[in-house]
Amino acid sequence: MEKEGKKTIFWYGIPAYGHVHSNLYLAGCLANKGFRIVYYSFPEFRKVIEANGCNYRSYPVSSKEIVLRDGSQILKLYRLILQYTQRMLPVLEKEARQEDPDVVFFDSLALWGRVIGQRCKIPSYSFYSIIGIGKAGDAAFWAYARGFYKGFLQYEKEWPQIWRLRRELKKEWRLKKLGMQSVLMNQGDCNLMGYSRRFQPGGEKFGGKYLFLGPMAVHRQIVEKNDFEYPEGILIYISLGTIFNRNEQILKEIIIQLGGHNGEISECARKPNTEYSVVLVWDESDSEKQRIFPKNFIVRRFVNQGEIMQRASLFITAGGMNSIHEALYYGVPCLMYPQQGEQYINARQFEQLGFGRILKDPSRLEQEMIQTMKLGRQWREQWRQEMLQIQTEQLWRKMERERRQ
Repeated sequence: MEKEGKKTIFWYGIPAYGHVHSNLYLAGCLANKGFRIVYYSFPEFRKVIEANGCNYRSYPVSSKEIVLRDGSQILKLYRLILQYTQRMLPVLEKEARQEDPDVVFFDSLALWGRVIGQRCKIPSYSFYSIIGIGKAGDAAFWAYARGFYKGFLQYEKEWPQIWRLRRELKKEWRLKKLGMQSVLMNQGDCNLMGYSRRFQPGGEKFGGKYLFLGPMAVHRQIVEKNDFEYPEGILIYISLGTIFNRNEQILKEIIIQLGGHNGEISECARKPNTEYSVVLVWDESDSEKQRIFPKNFIVRRFVNQGEIMQRASLFITAGGMNSIHEALYYGVPCLMYPQQGEQYINARQFEQLGFGRILKDPSRLEQEMIQTMKLGRQWREQWRQEMLQIQTEQLWRKMERERRQ
C-alpha cells in the first residue's frame, strides 16, 4: 500500500477515559503539524478522538472483551495485557506492515504498541498518564509497592495464566522483557510523561530518555455537554471514578453529610443541606434499586468537568492524574479518597505539595472539606504554575532530527 503525502503516526491507546484524555491534546498538536494520526481505540471514544484531529480506527476486538479499568487488581491487569497482546498482535502487525507508519506512539500500558514498534523497526514513543518507574528500587517503585501489595496476595491465582501467556508470547513472537514492570511500564525509544517533573517521585534522577511534557488533558477539545443549571450555595464537585460505584461507605457519607439524609425517601429528603450544592458523577446503571438522592444533588453519568471546575469550591476525587491536575489548573483544592496504588501515589504527592488533603475517615467528610477549602489561600502559586506548564519544544526538536536522518 502506498503511503499518503502526510507522514503517518500509529497511536495505540487503551480503553480508559483518563488515559485517552491525557494524550489527545498531544495527538491533536501532531495532527496540526501535518501528521496523519491513526488512533486505535473503541467506539465510545471515537467522537472525542476525531474532535482532536485524529483518524479513529477500531481495535480488532470488541470493547466488551477488553477491560483495563480496574487498576487495583494489579496481577489481573498484568495478565489481561499479556492476553490482549497475544489476541491482537496478528492483525495489528499486519496493518502496520501494510501501511508502514513513520512513527508509533503507544500508551505505557499498551504492550502491543511497544511490540509493533520493535518488530517493525519504527521509531516509538511511550506516553505515560500514570506515575512512571525509572528503575526497580527507585522512589516510584517503592511507592507503587506500598499501594499494590494487597493485590499480590488477593490475586496470586493469576500467576499460572501469566506464566503460560509469557511462554506462548516468547515462543510465537520471540518477545523479550515480559516481566511485570516492563509490561505495566512499557518503554519506547523515548518516554513522554504527561505531567511535570516535580510531580514524579524522584523525578530529578530521570534521564534524557524521559521528557516531562506537563498535564495536557485540560487542553484537549471537549465533547461533553452539561445539561443543567448551577444551583446556589457552595458548589462541591464529586467524581470518584468507576470503581467507586461499588463503595457504599463513601456514598452514604456524602449523602448524609452533604444532603442531610440517608438516601431513602424521607422528610429530610425534602429539606436538604442548603449550604452546599453538589454535582456528583455516579453511574447507577448496575444498581439493583434506584437510589434517592437529595434535592441539592445533581447526579450525572458524564459531565464537562472543566466547566464545573470553574465554579467549584472543592473537588472530592479518587486522585486520578488528569482530574487533580485539572483542579489545579482551575485553582480548586482537592479532597482525595484513593483506593488503589496509583491513586495513593498521586494523592500523597498532591498533599505534600499543599494542593489537597487525603480523606482517611469518611465519617469526618464535612470537617475535612472545610480544612481542604482553606488550602487555596495558602498554597505556593509558583509551584502551581510550574506544574501546569506544557513543554513540547524538546519533543518537536527530537522528532524533527529523526525526520531528517
